[in-house]
Amino acid sequence: MLSLASTEESRPSCLILNDRRSMFEFNETGFIFLTGKISSFLSFLISNIRNKGRKTVVFYDAEDEAMLMSEEIGYFSGKETYIFPPYTDRVFEKEDEAKRIGFLSHLVSDDDFIGLFPCSAINNRLTTPEMIADKTFKLQFGDTVFREDIIDYLDANGYELVSLVREEGHYAKRGSIIDVFSPSFTQPVRIEFLGDQILSLRYFDTGSQRSGREVEKTSITPAKITKMSDVTILDFFKEKMVFVHKGLDYIIQNLNEEKDNTLIREKLKEVFSTNLNIDTSGVCDDNGGSVIEALSNDDLRYIFEADKSGIFKTLSEKLISDWSAYRYVYIFANNLRQGDRLKDIFQNYGIALPVIDTLSYDRHEKEWGIVIGPLRRGFRSKDIIIITEEDIVGPKKRVIKKRWDGFDEFLNSFKDLNIGEWVVHIDHGIGIYKGIVQLNVGGHSNDFLLIEYQDRDRLYVPIGDLHLVQKFIGGEKQKPKIDKLGTHYWKNTKSRVKKYVEDIAKELLEIYAEKELTEGYAYPSEDELFREMESRFEYEETEGQSRAIEDVLNDMKRPKPMDRLVCGDVGFGKTEVAIRASFKVVMENRQVAILVPTTILAQQHYKTFCERFKDYPLNVEMLSRFRSKEEQKRIVEDVKNGKIDIIIGTHRLLQKDIVFKELGLLIIDEEHRFGVTHKEKLRQIKKNIDVLTLSATPIPRTLYMATSGIRDLSIINTPPLDRFAVKTHVVKLKDDLIKKAVMNELERGGQVFFVHNYIHNIGVVYEHLTRLLPDVKISVAHGRMEGSKLEKIMLDFIDKKIDILLSTNIIESGLDISNVNTIFINNAHRMGLADLYQLRGRVGRSTKQAYAYLLVPKDETLTRDAMLRLKVIEEMTELGTGFHIANYDLEIRGAGNLLGKEQSGNINLIGFELYCNMLEETIKELKNKTEPIEEEFNSEINIPIDAFIPETYIEDASQKLLIYKRLSKIREADELNDIADELKDRYGVIPKPLENLLDVISLKLFLSKLKIKKAEYSSKKLVLHVTEQTPLEMKSILRSIKRQDNKLKLMPDGRIIVETDKKAEELIILTRNVLMEIVAL
Repeated sequence: MLSLASTEESRPSCLILNDRRSMFEFNETGFIFLTGKISSFLSFLISNIRNKGRKTVVFYDAEDEAMLMSEEIGYFSGKETYIFPPYTDRVFEKEDEAKRIGFLSHLVSDDDFIGLFPCSAINNRLTTPEMIADKTFKLQFGDTVFREDIIDYLDANGYELVSLVREEGHYAKRGSIIDVFSPSFTQPVRIEFLGDQILSLRYFDTGSQRSGREVEKTSITPAKITKMSDVTILDFFKEKMVFVHKGLDYIIQNLNEEKDNTLIREKLKEVFSTNLNIDTSGVCDDNGGSVIEALSNDDLRYIFEADKSGIFKTLSEKLISDWSAYRYVYIFANNLRQGDRLKDIFQNYGIALPVIDTLSYDRHEKEWGIVIGPLRRGFRSKDIIIITEEDIVGPKKRVIKKRWDGFDEFLNSFKDLNIGEWVVHIDHGIGIYKGIVQLNVGGHSNDFLLIEYQDRDRLYVPIGDLHLVQKFIGGEKQKPKIDKLGTHYWKNTKSRVKKYVEDIAKELLEIYAEKELTEGYAYPSEDELFREMESRFEYEETEGQSRAIEDVLNDMKRPKPMDRLVCGDVGFGKTEVAIRASFKVVMENRQVAILVPTTILAQQHYKTFCERFKDYPLNVEMLSRFRSKEEQKRIVEDVKNGKIDIIIGTHRLLQKDIVFKELGLLIIDEEHRFGVTHKEKLRQIKKNIDVLTLSATPIPRTLYMATSGIRDLSIINTPPLDRFAVKTHVVKLKDDLIKKAVMNELERGGQVFFVHNYIHNIGVVYEHLTRLLPDVKISVAHGRMEGSKLEKIMLDFIDKKIDILLSTNIIESGLDISNVNTIFINNAHRMGLADLYQLRGRVGRSTKQAYAYLLVPKDETLTRDAMLRLKVIEEMTELGTGFHIANYDLEIRGAGNLLGKEQSGNINLIGFELYCNMLEETIKELKNKTEPIEEEFNSEINIPIDAFIPETYIEDASQKLLIYKRLSKIREADELNDIADELKDRYGVIPKPLENLLDVISLKLFLSKLKIKKAEYSSKKLVLHVTEQTPLEMKSILRSIKRQDNKLKLMPDGRIIVETDKKAEELIILTRNVLMEIVAL
């Protein structure tokens, strides 16, 4: 029975909170029946079962349902939940198996466990609970363990040795450290040894690779178990458990029909009878039990949908009248920005709702507020109401949460540098990277980066000069010209590019100056109507999108005309930025013109704007060659008379007959796709109105930095997806799978993309699909088709006259069709990460669940690289550096679009990174002609000392190179301390040669600060080459000269010579001490 202590009434038909606490006291056995559309109430209830020692298992049907419940339970309880993946024919069965072992391990060992198990797997054979316990390797701080024993265990139990641990089943070894990601962990663990004793156990982050909290003990479970027995999940169930299901009969129906389920049925009956059951079937059993009723908010969603413009008025009336007696009312917002927006809206209706971080119903008699949290669906019960943002304004797509935003792209470009690839040395030109080599100079070892030039000439770059070396990234897939050492060719190339760069920089500065002198229209601040329109955006805003919207709105409030470029891939939310700006303009009785390069884009924008503004008094029209002459004439007249608020069109908008009554905003989509004459006309229109330009090719951050302050740029680099938005499956090619997925999509009124990237046999695929799906309308599209024919097919597809579009990857850019929510990508293993990412992004643009099927041939063995690419794209974890590298071709295209096509050729001559550096420096020079720019001072140290990273400390060459690159970029002592801490954390105790290297870098920073050109040692003399800027104190120097111990001399040519017998290791301290005495700090 449900205990209802300290309550005024004790009706079992409803939920009553137990004396201001969220705990529900239940019997150890029996049934509780949940009735009504319970929504997230089930997760809330499970999270509040606090009887110590209880284990809860939820039986689920669909993975999506399990993911959603896991998210909800995790939020309500603050505990980790575990999902047992269903058995499917997936390419990544190995990862699923690791998750299953993790689930079983926690079920066996945890006292307080919450897990979700698929009904379909109840009769699958598993390993025994005893075997999982026996195979678990326990570790404790202070234990004596041979490292070899741990490594042998990991190798024998399915773990894979990698250089960096990223996912379950991986391990890495480095000197005194072993990193392991056990399936039983939510994070990997770092084991550090002192000899054979465990010195430390700590969790670490897979993104930054930095350690977090320390633990006293941990255990490692197998990543793979090959020996299965006749036990099932039922053999893992003991007493004092809670089972959540839809009834015994329902579970039996979902079992594998090929097996005899009589025994399983009896076992299930027995297990259920000796434990507590929460039955969610909605049907009460004759045997009795408690009944708890809760309601989902589906009814509210229907009410709000019926009157979209009055959503908040309706909700406010309910809060004031219908729900005023409720003790706990919470309205959930996905982020703080949205929370503040909701707070302002309710404030206007006379309801003060504070923004709070967490639910505190267990600590307060009454609490109403706006909660910042990830909840997607709410519920209503007797004492508590939870309304989510999605209940109010409909489902939203979620945002990818950036786990770690570490080193800049400059460094990331080094991460993927392999031997044999091209590099650029700023002073010597383009050569081939040959690796890191150790040379013995003057009896002391140091590492050098080896670059090979023409005629096999070799350049050894000291690791202290790595800031002069960059990975060569060009705009086209053509080989760059390898330079010859000792010639003027590279110098001349740089000079030639520099001239082009100066021209483009001057042009940018002139446009900027002209804009600053022009007067524009200053718009007022956003009002309540604007806030309501904002809150009805069907996606959750991404960080980049929020910033772009803020930038645009702030620009519009200034008296200067706006000229902002918003960059971001198709589907990253640029259109919403344009929608908000357009709404603001129209509310001030001014007009908006949206110029697009193609009829298809005009049609798409027209649909989007009409849909978004259908509940507001705005008149949106489109002008393109698909409008008849009569319609065009009427539209032109209406624009002139101010009857049309927003006009969307192709270059037809630039013709002479188009006259606006009062144009306030011009939005240009993909400006680089318009011709020279169109651009001239645009320049005339642009002069004193606000201009917002949208670009789908990403602009790299380096270029953004180079042009900052010249062109107002907003970059939206966060995709509006999370792993739930596009459900991605890597699967073996099977006809029945294709048929089922297509029919599921068509049955819900959707459409399908089928990508086959080979024109020569796309006809074969078309014939196969028509045989497989005879009643489905299929059309073929590829880049070699006649333009008008291709356009007609695309428009027919947009108008839903075609069910499946079979095409090459021409759909990867420029198409944004919200009705297409299933995509098949054939031969996905042959595609790059960026291509897969772009293609998969074509679906999932509406609030429906989207699916991407990456098809690989049945019998083909995939390469390791192909497996990795498919794994990353399926898991949709932070794409990070791999994606940035793969995406460089797009970024360089973006650079060409921003700066002009001819600049792409210049980028190819000297490499992308050097080009951006050059542009940044040139703009600074031109902007600061009056003030000379202080050049960065780089001191040189030549002291005979072993200063390098030993191979035994960092074995992986690319990691070592990255660390060297980071060390070469250090300019502050704090940065050096941070990297030293990171090295200790990731690789263990710092060895002497690396300690020396850190000391040398520290001294170099000190010398640079004092403007000392060089410090060198030979023939028992330390020589310091000072400059005019070195702050020498003559009195202190004279005092030091008089003292005999240092034998210090000041030479007429600006050298300070110190005679010394000290050892090489002591010279660094000596140099610092001498300088401390003779300079003014």
